[in-house]
Amino acid sequence: MTNEVFEKIKRAIIDGDSELITSIANELVEDPTSLNAAVDIAIDTIRIIGSQFEDGDVFLPEMIFAAETMQAFMEVITPHLEGGSARVTGTVVLATVKGDIHTIGKDIVATMYRASGYEVIDLGVDVSPMSVIQAAEQANAQLIGLSALMTTSMPYQKEVIDLLTELNKRDKFWVLLGGGPVTPEYAEDVGADGWAATAGGAVPLSEQMLTTAGQPTTTEFFRAEK
Repeated sequence: MTNEVFEKIKRAIIDGDSELITSIANELVEDPTSLNAAVDIAIDTIRIIGSQFEDGDVFLPEMIFAAETMQAFMEVITPHLEGGSARVTGTVVLATVKGDIHTIGKDIVATMYRASGYEVIDLGVDVSPMSVIQAAEQANAQLIGLSALMTTSMPYQKEVIDLLTELNKRDKFWVLLGGGPVTPEYAEDVGADGWAATAGGAVPLSEQMLTTAGQPTTTEFFRAEK
């Protein structure tokens, strides 16, 4: 695969051009030996856009269009990857906790995870603690992401963690918290493994967790300030 193709992939994702990226992907599948390199370029590009969004250099619509273009690319590429399946970075269960029906922030997080190669189980909003845990077990997930946009719903984030501990399953999952009123101090105090200030910070935070030698509930607390 030439540098020219690399640049076309980057430009299509940056511009949010799903038609162009689909055309490129259809050409690439004719030579399966180049697919892994193409996926690497695409993932690097979407991560850069996520960082630019956090820095205020690009805006929400641009980030969403880029992520959707990335997904269009992967829909074509995935069946042709080695073994006929995507190279999944990890599996994450996402939920807006019980008592809260805010969905936009969680949806953006889900989009960024998918664009970065994660399998995402999105449970939606107003989800009970036990439902979160059951879904995580069923999916054999590594990560649980809990969103709360209301101070009255934040205790249910803690309840998920407490219930995991009660069931002797706490060390099976990394638990990340997010949402407007959620502070890193609160997240650490209730026993979460990490906190992200914004949607774009969740993916790099997760990568730090999954690449560490430690297990969930170690003394190290992960946080993404941007």
